[in-house]
Amino acid sequence: MQNQSIEFSALNEPLPQVNKNLFSVVFLVTLVTALALLNFSAYVIGMIGVLIFLVGVYNFPELGVGLFVNGLFLVGYFWKGLGVTFLITPLAVVLCTMGLVHYIWNNGLKWRFGILPAIVLLIGVLLFIGILYSPLPAQGLVKTGRYLSMNLFIFFAIMLFTGDLNKLKNLLKIIAFIGFVIAIISIIYIGFIGLRNISRFTLPGQNAIWFARGLGISVLATFFWMEFTQKKFQKLVFIAFVCLMLSLIYLTASRGPLLALLGVLVFYFLILQRGKYNLFKTIFLVFLISLSLKLIVSVASGQIFHRMLSLFTRFDLTTFLRLQAFHKAETLFFNNPILGVGTGGFEHFSILVYPHNVFLELASELGILGVMAFIIMIIYAIFLGFRLLRSQKDSTLALNLSKVFLALLFFSLINSQISGDISGNYELWFSVAGIWTLYSTKERLLKR
Repeated sequence: MQNQSIEFSALNEPLPQVNKNLFSVVFLVTLVTALALLNFSAYVIGMIGVLIFLVGVYNFPELGVGLFVNGLFLVGYFWKGLGVTFLITPLAVVLCTMGLVHYIWNNGLKWRFGILPAIVLLIGVLLFIGILYSPLPAQGLVKTGRYLSMNLFIFFAIMLFTGDLNKLKNLLKIIAFIGFVIAIISIIYIGFIGLRNISRFTLPGQNAIWFARGLGISVLATFFWMEFTQKKFQKLVFIAFVCLMLSLIYLTASRGPLLALLGVLVFYFLILQRGKYNLFKTIFLVFLISLSLKLIVSVASGQIFHRMLSLFTRFDLTTFLRLQAFHKAETLFFNNPILGVGTGGFEHFSILVYPHNVFLELASELGILGVMAFIIMIIYAIFLGFRLLRSQKDSTLALNLSKVFLALLFFSLINSQISGDISGNYELWFSVAGIWTLYSTKERLLKR
């Protein structure tokens, strides 16, 4: 018991501030991206960006992971400037791995295997087996490859930071900072094209829904960062960026990410941060967020508002198609409950590539085994998340990390039920990995 007290007291010691060199690299990466968007010399920008990325990721592995989670398209601009228009994700994986290998070389491999990592691997195995009986094996192979290079990679990358809470802290700050710069770049871009001309905003070459999700993750990471900010001016700046990012999410006309984020923010402040924010501060924050959304609704195109409203009226083609896809996935599951129709097989029976619901996707393509593995992963992650919150011995940093990763889990889980396929919802695996890494860190200390 004495040794445990020593370890936990060590966690409560103040951790060093984020390395300024790290944020210098992040700033340079995003500055170069802004220049690329403003049509400066593509080749020169690409060369500079890749070199900065290589140096930054090699020295700060959390930078590579942060860009992978929330800024992968920034890296894509660099590669495209050099003429590389394919294999963007595999190349990013290779570069991120270089930094992670360097980190392992200096710090050793500290991760802890267990139920959640085993389930993540099991889903990958089931996806591979599903290719063998899929009516569209090529589609199944692509989906499995993306799962391995996105979901599996990000999960085990986060696990490498077991025992190093400061890396997780830096990672979330990087994700928030990337959101700030993307917001600034977006404002510049909107200034060029005009707000009234936007029917659905996103940066060039980006999917509007994924763009909105990334900003949503940055919003939650920003509230985490605010927990370690003492100056009121800095907190007001963070709140201003939160309102700006929420406004941009509205401009994307992505209904799911906006509603999921607003719901999770209520959960975050009323439940996870209960007692920390007084009633006046909470009302003030809600007022500012509501005011920013009201202002953007009044000045933006009416097409965006009507698309948002269609979520409740169902007078929208995409909503109708997704409801039809839900029904088709249910039918396929009940007709093939044990094995499903095979990985990527849903597209063979529908006009959509996937049903835009991970539960139904796994149920229809992998049967009861696939969907049960996913359900167990989610339930166990939520259980561990709340278990971490009940700990009275953990440091303030550990508790705040637990809160934000649990909020990210619910945000990603809601999004996974209305858009994207399993590989397109890798943010969910990121949040699950964060919870498992925090739990493993705590168990590792207890066993010393």
